[in-house]
Amino acid sequence: MGTMTTRQAAEVLQVTTEAVRKMLKTGRLEQTGVVGRMLLIDADSVHRVHREGKRAGRLWTDQTAWAALFLLSGQKVTWLSSSELWRLRKRLASITAEEFQQLVRNRATPRRFRGGASSKAQLAKTIGLTGTGILKDQRIASSFGLAAGSTALEGYAKAGFIDKNARKLGLREDATGDILIREIHFALPLEDGKVPIAAIAVDLQDAHSTRERSAGKAKIEELLHDQ
Repeated sequence: MGTMTTRQAAEVLQVTTEAVRKMLKTGRLEQTGVVGRMLLIDADSVHRVHREGKRAGRLWTDQTAWAALFLLSGQKVTWLSSSELWRLRKRLASITAEEFQQLVRNRATPRRFRGGASSKAQLAKTIGLTGTGILKDQRIASSFGLAAGSTALEGYAKAGFIDKNARKLGLREDATGDILIREIHFALPLEDGKVPIAAIAVDLQDAHSTRERSAGKAKIEELLHDQ
């Protein structure tokens, strides 16, 4: 995995270093470490944002993003009006997997942590597992054409939950940690606490592994085609 400085990323993206820092804060770019006062950024995330450009248009709000994820997953959406759902379905019929990935960026705020095996075990019972964090499930992994197994932990939690329980769970925030928490800011009607398949897929599109990214993209393409 290659890295870039904020200045190098800004040159590639043709934006200011301040804009790069903002993208790091929102999770659009991924920080991999710090050397002195210099931030290191995952080069793959920079190139991904460069490819995306502004093709998708304005990002959806978190509620619209989750409505789209639920619709693609064949689940009921109760928080949008019928006219809003009609417009959203029409939009879904005209976008690519890459555009969809960009449009739903506001679905959550990503934060990284570190913690021991017991911390991960406790946390896994209290968050909605997604992305690489759910690939331990043979059934889910197989549905993406991937081998089961992952040492990473990734999942959704309501905003404020981690801050309230970090000490009890033995977690410390670390931009290079292997625990990725995606904080959501409104109550999702998750069925039995399970994350919709489209959300798992779009989270895999953000993974470091090329194979996992490709699997996530292929699943979104399949779901979009079925609409």
